[in-house]
Amino acid sequence: MISSLILCTLMTFLILFFVVVNNNFTPASFIYAAFLIFLFVRMIFAERKKTGSSVIYRRIFQTVFAVGFCIAFISDLIAERGSMAITSQAMNNSELPFCHIAIPQILVPLAVTKSIIFPARIAGHYASVASMLLIWLVCTLTVGRGWCSWICFYGGWEEGFSHIGKKRRIKLLGKNKEIREFHFGFLFFIVLASLGELASVYCQWFCPFKLVTEFYPATSIPSLIAMIIFVGLFIALVIVMPILTKRRTQCSTLCPFGAFASLTDRVSMFKIKIDTDKCIGCLKCAAACPFGAIDVKTIKDKKGSPELTCAKCGECINTCPQNAISYAFRFCAHKTELNTKESGLFKRTIQELLHPAQLFRFAAFSFSVIMSSTFMIKTLNLIYGVIVK
Repeated sequence: MISSLILCTLMTFLILFFVVVNNNFTPASFIYAAFLIFLFVRMIFAERKKTGSSVIYRRIFQTVFAVGFCIAFISDLIAERGSMAITSQAMNNSELPFCHIAIPQILVPLAVTKSIIFPARIAGHYASVASMLLIWLVCTLTVGRGWCSWICFYGGWEEGFSHIGKKRRIKLLGKNKEIREFHFGFLFFIVLASLGELASVYCQWFCPFKLVTEFYPATSIPSLIAMIIFVGLFIALVIVMPILTKRRTQCSTLCPFGAFASLTDRVSMFKIKIDTDKCIGCLKCAAACPFGAIDVKTIKDKKGSPELTCAKCGECINTCPQNAISYAFRFCAHKTELNTKESGLFKRTIQELLHPAQLFRFAAFSFSVIMSSTFMIKTLNLIYGVIVK
């Protein structure tokens, strides 16, 4: 109990600083801060009752953040350009906001040509290349691919749609390996194509989130085709397939950043661990995984951890009837079960605070708070402006 109170207190101070103080104590900042504190407190105390039960609060946050981010982002575009369309002036002046999805597309061309192929500001902007690369590096070393399930600006769209239906209409469990192979193959194609074209090919042709952010105006046949692809992919992979499969289909099949983050996740501090002695092979975790990171073979071969596309969302932990799945440190051994009977109060409190599940959850939610603080306040102000009018 004491450790939970300490974590909630620390998170409250962090939220008050980044959300309230940094937004000049506006009414919207207090409202959003209260929402975040409520989510985190519920998340922490839900975990005390049942391991893994906090995932619902992660789902709520990510869905709200994704929608709120896009509202604020679109308002910024309209204020700057008058529309969501990408102008030739913005392209020529390298004024496009840099997106994290573009990171795996720019790295190889950067190494070869010593230049950034994405038309964005290098520094001095909230979405500059330097700031996004720094955020990516810090996230890679800490939460790893946990970015996709906790922090990503866009993942909440699929997160929300995947939980609309109660029943899974299409089962993809038997195709997980093939889906992963396609995902990494598509990343390889995008990287090579971006190098060959010296342009962010995924952003120009395949990104479904152009529909809810910025897009290239359909002024020619190629741009019209690209627009049709954007709309089709958004409807198919962000709306329809998540509803039918209850999975993050775009994230686990098409997103080059997701595949890239799966590879770089090997250097992150945290991982998901499967206790093969406790596991009874019920495969509930495999069915629940929204990223297709647990196969039948993963469980039967007693691998002890999900496949490399695991995004550490915690859905498998929530659904496991044996409590056989948990967060763990990647580079050092740590008991995931606490001995609450033999330890004294002080020692037990320290053990709970330093538990990998607590540290990961705190780190991931902290990133979420920081990344969402400005955008969500702007969105709340926009919504308030519409209501009072």
